[in-house]
Amino acid sequence: MRFSITPEINDEYLAAIDEQDAECYVLDGRKVCAPNVLSVYLLAVLYRRYPPIQGIVVYDQLWRWHNPIFADETTEIVAKGKVTEKFERRGRKWLRFAAEFERADGKPIASAQHTLNLPE
Repeated sequence: MRFSITPEINDEYLAAIDEQDAECYVLDGRKVCAPNVLSVYLLAVLYRRYPPIQGIVVYDQLWRWHNPIFADETTEIVAKGKVTEKFERRGRKWLRFAAEFERADGKPIASAQHTLNLPE
């Protein structure tokens, strides 16, 4: 899945989460995007292969950030994901998947592991 993070998307995200300390997102004197701006796109990676299911409950997320997204430029992102495990526990269905986010040039930005409880 390809998409872009623009300065406007970062500003809109910061406003949506009511971030009061946006000025703290700086690296070596240059503004960077809030790293969790990618969380908005996490389920979209899964939905490219599996249709959205109403009633999904997010159980946990584990993020690792490798490189920043700079807030003063548009960054094209390539996201890849795969289901890593499907299982049932105590009569509930669960799904785990992993996602990788990279710049268009292949430089890694972030990786995520995600566990979801699926409705009946």
